[in-house]
Amino acid sequence: MALVIPASASTYGDSTTTEGGMLRKYVLAQFRSDSDLEWVRETRSLIGKDELKYKDFLSARPRLRENHSLWMRIEHGIGQATIIVIDPEPVKYNILFAALANEADPEFLRNKKLLTEECAIAIIAGTPISYLPLNLAQAVPWGLYDHIANLEQFLPEAIKSRIGGGLKQAQIFAARAHATFDLPNANNSDVSTDSIFKSPLSQLMLTELLATTRTYDHESPSTLPVLNEAATEIAKAAASFLPEELIMRASKLFSEVDSRAIPSVPMRVRHFSPNSLV
Repeated sequence: MALVIPASASTYGDSTTTEGGMLRKYVLAQFRSDSDLEWVRETRSLIGKDELKYKDFLSARPRLRENHSLWMRIEHGIGQATIIVIDPEPVKYNILFAALANEADPEFLRNKKLLTEECAIAIIAGTPISYLPLNLAQAVPWGLYDHIANLEQFLPEAIKSRIGGGLKQAQIFAARAHATFDLPNANNSDVSTDSIFKSPLSQLMLTELLATTRTYDHESPSTLPVLNEAATEIAKAAASFLPEELIMRASKLFSEVDSRAIPSVPMRVRHFSPNSLV
């Protein structure tokens, strides 16, 4: 059976953080290029703002709700987003419980810097891009893909070293890595983002992934080379069933722009597992 090549698409993601000090949540909202964002322009015009921020939206909400037609479009518009939340707090407690169970050095339990570093590594390790060559070996016939050669560059510690910046950069990278697997054929909140590698539709979804360019607000350029290398690795693994065009564009699949150049969306923070998409 011939593989159906998906039409090219693009997404844009913008982010915010919650309160909570060092362990605050990082929230990424991602919209596909076919999303209807006319409600953003209407809302900005109504409240007199060039850039729509959540605080402005919150204060204007009673007035906006009086415009029933617009409010329905706002609710529908926000519902088009994929929301990804990277929450380090449960990761921290898992690390602490494991350390206690293994009778770790008490100094480790008191060292906030070491604990934060371990949280960062664990968050990266939970993404589909960590150990990517081994993951791809589940989706691509073994004889067609050398999954050992590039494994080292996709180890969690190696990724963390390249993106730098500690926990915040790890959260940004993780959110973007999970968002990469936000695909129409995997759009199910009960499915983890790495399930693509085990799915009978894996070849179609990997092709969708490589047909979708992704742009984020300018805040973490160090994550882009790693993400683009991951896309290149996927293209290399899937070369036997991909058109040349998708293989060639894989190395530039991810980019950043200033959010002021794109209509911004006020995000409502909702909590989901870092391994889930909505």
